[in-house]
Amino acid sequence: MDGGTDPGITSQKPKVGTVWTYHYYTYYPPAGGNGIRTSQIVQYKAKSEDLLSGEKWLNIVDIATGATIFLLNEKTGGLYQYANNSSNLFCKDPAATGDTYTSYNDGSMEDFTVKGVKDTLSTGIGDIPTNFYEGVKTAKLIDQIWYNPNAWIVRRHFFLLDNSIPTYYRYSSLYLDKIEY
Repeated sequence: MDGGTDPGITSQKPKVGTVWTYHYYTYYPPAGGNGIRTSQIVQYKAKSEDLLSGEKWLNIVDIATGATIFLLNEKTGGLYQYANNSSNLFCKDPAATGDTYTSYNDGSMEDFTVKGVKDTLSTGIGDIPTNFYEGVKTAKLIDQIWYNPNAWIVRRHFFLLDNSIPTYYRYSSLYLDKIEY
């Protein structure tokens, strides 16, 4: 990519067959070393459109394992995920900096705050506008998510507790490198 905005990202939406290619990194905990522990390319695919609770959800799977990563649906108010047998707001859109909402994510309730709106983010597919969200559980940062309505999850950092210190640290990151509609 030439570093410019990808014209395809502004006119298409994820659908069955869409493939996201990410650089995926895991990191050493602070007590266990510094820097990147693993690095790999992962691909997620919108495998099917599933009917759950009367709504259609895109079943996003890891191509290598076939495991469902997300059940996602773009609705009024933003991007929703199906978790805990219900629809949960994942990325609020439209949004304003400072907006807050509570959602069910990664096994429990999580409080999200919109930290940035329509900021330019450099990606493997060019510079694209994204909204930036932070999610906390029990006052600890758990998620940082960058969302675009035409690419969905553009970047994500996930944080875990290092019990030996104890402190939270960035455990993993996803960086969008390519999207095929």
